[in-house]
Amino acid sequence: MHAETNGGAALAKNTMSAALRGLARRVTGAGLGLAIVLSAAIPGLGQAQDTPLFETPPQTRQVSGMVMIDYTQLELANGGNFDLFGVHYLQQMNDWLYFGTGAIAPMVEGNYSGFFAADATLHAQGQISGNWFWNAGIAAGAGAGGDSMVGITQLSGEGLFARAYAGVGYQFRNFSFGVNYARVAILGSPINDSNFNLFVQRPLSFSVGRYADHGRTVAADSFDAPQHENILSLETNLFSQISPQGNYTGDVGVVSSQFTHFLNRDYYTFFAVDIGYYGMPWYNQAHGGFGRRFRLSEHVSLYTQLGVGSGGWITDAIDMGPGFIIYPKATLEYLWGNGVGTTVSAGYLYAPMGTSRNWTFGLGFNYHLSHPERAEGEDRSGDLYTMRGFRLNIMDRATGPIFYNRRETEGLNMIAVQLDYALNDRWYVAGHIAAATEAFRGFAGYAEGYFGLGWQSRAFLNGRLQAYAQLMYGLNDVGGDAAHDVGTLLYPSFGLTYALNERVALYGQVGRTISLGQYTSGLTNRFENTSIGLGVSYRFSLPTRS
Repeated sequence: MHAETNGGAALAKNTMSAALRGLARRVTGAGLGLAIVLSAAIPGLGQAQDTPLFETPPQTRQVSGMVMIDYTQLELANGGNFDLFGVHYLQQMNDWLYFGTGAIAPMVEGNYSGFFAADATLHAQGQISGNWFWNAGIAAGAGAGGDSMVGITQLSGEGLFARAYAGVGYQFRNFSFGVNYARVAILGSPINDSNFNLFVQRPLSFSVGRYADHGRTVAADSFDAPQHENILSLETNLFSQISPQGNYTGDVGVVSSQFTHFLNRDYYTFFAVDIGYYGMPWYNQAHGGFGRRFRLSEHVSLYTQLGVGSGGWITDAIDMGPGFIIYPKATLEYLWGNGVGTTVSAGYLYAPMGTSRNWTFGLGFNYHLSHPERAEGEDRSGDLYTMRGFRLNIMDRATGPIFYNRRETEGLNMIAVQLDYALNDRWYVAGHIAAATEAFRGFAGYAEGYFGLGWQSRAFLNGRLQAYAQLMYGLNDVGGDAAHDVGTLLYPSFGLTYALNERVALYGQVGRTISLGQYTSGLTNRFENTSIGLGVSYRFSLPTRS
């Protein structure tokens, strides 16, 4: 399916490499560039407002977007096959332009389980004739993985991931199907190839409100309330390996999050992500599929599901083969009331194209975001929803010199995403993840992840300027073995936001990363640096079950 001649391929690859190097030099302006893109795409973003910035009446609006799934087979520049399966959420910005983010991982080609890439995508799409449409997009992000520690440097290069695609599709009633020609590359990596890929799109819409309406209550009949139930789950899971064949033979502890959408009263589809924090930190997997709920009593339900996806870490540590996983799982829930339930789960995770087999055990909770499905014609006016405030902060985060293992190394540039959940007008909880766009100590894919608590001031300067401070606790991945470990990290930070309108604000942050292992775990390695972030904050509220 390759359409290039040898000379054309070489020219295209050189051009792509040059473009990637240019992007690497400019990536420190990503936050400002994103603000410019949003200014052009969101009506009234940079315009002065004659009315008060925040109005008091609660209100919601419909947000439209789509989920896009694609699959591409590639040939590595140094020989061998590779493939990438991607899942993206793209939010519609106007009649033809979308912006979003997603994750990409291998499935059945090669031997690189645990390779993972995340990117931000700008996607354009328009009608050709009838049900036919064209689409095109560009994406940039970070990606890394390999079959061994040495293999990471060979496969992942400097870690800066880029993708461009264009093609045609056909719109059916509830989904679209099409073919794109795509180019995928990582700076300094043998991943640098073009090929046709297949994609599927599924429209998605939901109601959002203003961030200022956090805590207000709305009735189900006053907005387009969900007709089917949605659940957000958070678990801690233990993967117990069965006769492990890789270099790592212990257990793996992961934090698991899952979004469940019901198709009717009891059948559902889901998407889940697991990230390792114990035994094999930064083990990662993503999977989705279908399930069924059995109602055992008023408060007790059994959920059974079957998921497929991609997972792993370094292949010689845990042998997932090319990454393809199958994961049947059962979860028992006790629903306490007001949509909150506690869960216990058990499953069997295996990689049919590798040797890894695992029993899984988990404890967690479910938060039912929406009310249960009503019978046809049944009155929904008694269903109440509460607006919950969120801020999605996307920034380019640059560190100063890094003090690691008694040496000073050059700083890193990272793309960071932080999600804030408002507890009240002053306090919020936040999750923060950052991935480097360049290699650290010769290894691509350096990342940090945090969870913590934040405080914010009252807004001043006509309600536009607000200060905040936060303290977070987390992990990074400096090595891959115990000799490089620095233990847990503390990340205090503070900053300012400047509202451009009720939805979008400029976002700035100054933070300090401090390793705690030298004080709490007897580790000799030290990791410290100061970072500055600049980007944008998208602020909204979601109506959730009261």
